[in-house]
Amino acid sequence: MILAINTAFLTANLGLILDNGDCHGKTIDAKSKHSENVLKTIDELCQEAKVNIGDVDKVSVVVGPGSFTGIRIGVAIVKGLGVVKENLKVFPVSSLELMAYIYSQKHKSSFVCVLNALSNLYFVCEFGENGIKIGEERMIDKDELEKIDKKLVCLSGDLEMDEADYVEITTENFLEYTKKITQEKSGISADIVEPVYIRPSQAEANLKSAKNY
Repeated sequence: MILAINTAFLTANLGLILDNGDCHGKTIDAKSKHSENVLKTIDELCQEAKVNIGDVDKVSVVVGPGSFTGIRIGVAIVKGLGVVKENLKVFPVSSLELMAYIYSQKHKSSFVCVLNALSNLYFVCEFGENGIKIGEERMIDKDELEKIDKKLVCLSGDLEMDEADYVEITTENFLEYTKKITQEKSGISADIVEPVYIRPSQAEANLKSAKNY
């Protein structure tokens, strides 16, 4: 059984894919606190599907970039499951690659996925036809963003940009992507899963500043 966790954004997506292929999913809206509701919602999913969390042997988790707090919540849950489930296989999901998968279902040209990193900074990655990753995930400023000559793809509700296309991450398309990667990849151990921040957190920036003072 596969557990799917996306807590990288204001809206969280959680789901179960049973061994028979049946899917159960829930969405936690932006008004809810992920730290208080994610575990409770996973428990509700298990009850509805009439399964036990101990039956989970694979987990897909969005590791970033995105909300620092949200990413930490998702990764922490996976590491906790890994402690009690020794053979748990984990499939880390890039936010930008998930966006690219959704966009490429309807568009076959090259494009650049963009996420708001705040303070006029942006997380970006370039993709070719069929959503194939052809660049590195990186952070750029507004001037660099304006020089990009490819189609920009943004997350709905994250940015407002002229002439950009938008994608929405739903529980349904997240579960579709989870099915894809768990079939194509072998997964890794929970103890080596790490968040992908790209941009240092404010706490890390403050610590570095204090050390250099």
